[in-house]
Amino acid sequence: MPVILEKKYENDISLAVWQITESHDELQAMLPSEILTDAELASISHPQKQVEFFCSRLVIKHLANSLGIKYLGIKKDEFGKPYLVGSNWQMSITHTSNYVAAVMHPNEALGMDMEKPTEKLKRIEHKFLSESERIDAEGDIEKLCIYWSAKEALYKLYGKRKVIFNENLFVFPFKKEQNKISGRLRINEIDEEYSIYVEKIDGYILVVCGSAPKV
Repeated sequence: MPVILEKKYENDISLAVWQITESHDELQAMLPSEILTDAELASISHPQKQVEFFCSRLVIKHLANSLGIKYLGIKKDEFGKPYLVGSNWQMSITHTSNYVAAVMHPNEALGMDMEKPTEKLKRIEHKFLSESERIDAEGDIEKLCIYWSAKEALYKLYGKRKVIFNENLFVFPFKKEQNKISGRLRINEIDEEYSIYVEKIDGYILVVCGSAPKV
């Protein structure tokens, strides 16, 4: 079982990262038939997407087992946000072609994202960064990737649509070396700050967003 990173952050946030090394058939065989339905599989036509689907369920299943939670599968709500069947535990999933990661918390919403820094971020930074954030990023691709992933994680934590990244989601200035930064979600009646944890894995930026610890 290629879980390459498993850790617990403050405030009871648990993380697991799975490196995809198995074949399509090996992964499918690991999932019980009561968890993986034929209807779900039929809705995903591309083999690589099926692999990512299998791994996302397996990494959540692994994390649930580690936390003593009975895993009954994952469904999506009306906004497309995944949730655990038959449990109040909150979760979030992200995946790339090489890795799948998941986080869980007993009762508070979470968000996460995993991306590789690319030049494309320079071309679209005006779409997701405020002016002050662009000044702080200074066009640095790694910082832009952290900003982008942090805002994606905030968006997933919120779990609803109609979010404008450079108006509703904010990330406070940071240095690339920091493994914990802060963000803010401000939309409708919500105005909250969140903790954002940063991991660097094989050239990827992984971020986890959750409620700031109570002081």
